[in-house]
Amino acid sequence: MLLFTLTACEVHVKNVYDKTVDFSEYKTFCWMNGCEFDFDGPGYFKDSLVRKNLKAAIISELKEKGLTIDTDNPDLLIGFTVALTDEQAIIFNRPEESQFNIQPLEHEREIINYLKGSIIIGMADKKQSRMVWESQAIGYLERRPDFTPEDIQKGIKKVFKNYPPKKRN
Repeated sequence: MLLFTLTACEVHVKNVYDKTVDFSEYKTFCWMNGCEFDFDGPGYFKDSLVRKNLKAAIISELKEKGLTIDTDNPDLLIGFTVALTDEQAIIFNRPEESQFNIQPLEHEREIINYLKGSIIIGMADKKQSRMVWESQAIGYLERRPDFTPEDIQKGIKKVFKNYPPKKRN
């Protein structure tokens, strides 16, 4: 989410959308902040190539879904947030010959550091000024992930996998 290098790991994607909306009516999009690409995420992405590749991947995926950019009168406004958090897991290694549930000794524990990444992409109906679709993807990354354009594209593809939502009869 972040998702880009999460493609090697399991990624959990959750979609929420307005079931009363006919998504086939949406043909155009623009960025939520006055049609300016505005990045909300870790500071070290602000001036990086990752930001440029993220924008390109979102545009590419939306175009594949049949939407085009319209900065004058878009149907949808697109916004997104990227978050990376440092997390730790403590694993206690108990000797196999131990049959009792005893408190492990300090030297029997291992601390694993990892990154938890998430990306949330939302779509708002511009005319109605309300959210109509949101996708949140969460996964775990290496400590120093390599955000290649290919990994970013794969991650964004997962976020948009279920867009547009299938019509329910």
